[in-house]
Amino acid sequence: MGRLRKSRGLDAASRPARRLQRARLGDLRLWAGLSLLVVSMVIGATMLSAGDDTVTVWRASRDLSAGSAPADLEPITVGRAVAGDRYVGSDVDVAGVLRWPVRAGELLPRAALTQPSAAATREVTVPVDPMHAPAGLQAGDVIDMWSTARDSASADARPDAVPVLVLAAVRVTAVADADVGISGQLGVVLEVPADHVPDVVAAGRAGVTDLVAVPLASQAVLS
Repeated sequence: MGRLRKSRGLDAASRPARRLQRARLGDLRLWAGLSLLVVSMVIGATMLSAGDDTVTVWRASRDLSAGSAPADLEPITVGRAVAGDRYVGSDVDVAGVLRWPVRAGELLPRAALTQPSAAATREVTVPVDPMHAPAGLQAGDVIDMWSTARDSASADARPDAVPVLVLAAVRVTAVADADVGISGQLGVVLEVPADHVPDVVAAGRAGVTDLVAVPLASQAVLS
């Protein structure tokens, strides 16, 4: 009997300790849940604030030459701290031409845009063999036009003829989608200063024309 009473006394004494332990465990779970909730709210607020701290600007989707209208653009979202006021927002209709080249993947700087030159120009279509033009030639590219005297007995250049630079740093405004006539030549439209039109036309008729691409790094910055 004495041992039974002692056992019951020990059980009765341990019950409050167990209840206290469970209560503390419940408190810990409650606090852990509240902590997770607070952390989630902080993370959410941070993400929202980060979203408010971004801006969408224009980025070049291909290499753009100096003097060309930046038509090949795509929107991209960047941090406001990165963009600042230096780049053109995607909500802006881009006008003008580029003062300097912009490489594919670069953001479009505001300072790179200027108004087109008021110099008198003409658009001249030059027939060119596809093997004598840069691969992938397209509007906006800058080229040098060369001409080699043609052999009178054939359509090929004379073996002893020295190529002559007809015009340097000319902008391409269009390239024919299909071959021109039965000769298989391409019609490349060049933006030519008005006083150089006779030279370009004469060179295209009298000799074999070669168009040489001017790399972005070699293109002059427009004033």
